[in-house]
Amino acid sequence: MKRITLGALDYGLAFGVDRALRQLAEHGRLSAVGAIVATELWPREFRPLQETAEMVGKSVHFGVTLAFSGDRVSPVSTRMQEIYGERMFRREKLQRRALLRLLPDELLLDEAKAQLARYSVLMKRQPDFVAVREGLLERTALARLVFKAIEHADFDVPPLLISPVSPGFKASRLARLARPFGLQILQKAAPLPEIANREELHRLLHNHFDGMTDRSFVAAIPGRPDDRLRRDEPRRKIAIRECQYEVLASDRFFRTLDKKDVFLS
Repeated sequence: MKRITLGALDYGLAFGVDRALRQLAEHGRLSAVGAIVATELWPREFRPLQETAEMVGKSVHFGVTLAFSGDRVSPVSTRMQEIYGERMFRREKLQRRALLRLLPDELLLDEAKAQLARYSVLMKRQPDFVAVREGLLERTALARLVFKAIEHADFDVPPLLISPVSPGFKASRLARLARPFGLQILQKAAPLPEIANREELHRLLHNHFDGMTDRSFVAAIPGRPDDRLRRDEPRRKIAIRECQYEVLASDRFFRTLDKKDVFLS
């Protein structure tokens, strides 16, 4: 039996995405849901997620996806709002500043603390895991800030960290950085194929989990179309989301897991 964490890390982006993730989690087709608390929808969408978490218990991991960059997110901390207003950084700008050791460390640390607190207060639970949007946990300087924010939160049980990089030198370095903080890493595996053809996705999933190590994290982006999603994302990505949702919700996917001796954990 191989244990795989199949998770989606973008709860809070759109009502159609959020409903899809809750339904899949409630039916045992996802084993991890990460919430982006810096979105406009989070204050309205945390309660349904809270109800899902109470319904499924420990069979699904619920965590937070920290957002320091990208679209559809705004700063949570007061200091970040005062300096940068309603916009986050562009990913490229943060990466460049990290390379040059010019990150606004105190601001980003405050923002990470604020997002962790916002999740814990509204959800009335500690996060089971922490991820960082757009793969920025790969940057050593930013990873250290995230680890310090988690340490400051003083959780009873340290959350797992979702690695943004495949096993290798970078993943090993991240694990070494996390170890002094008492944090463990969930290794990244190949995400679900991003295609819009349901039959082809079923075919690819038949062998998708072969060769993955135990307790790997497989990312997915399921969702259902809605007005907000149609406004914010290209048609192709919406079609991929819908395809992944329909395949994951199907009995055929469940039979594939059973046949390949894969357990979602």
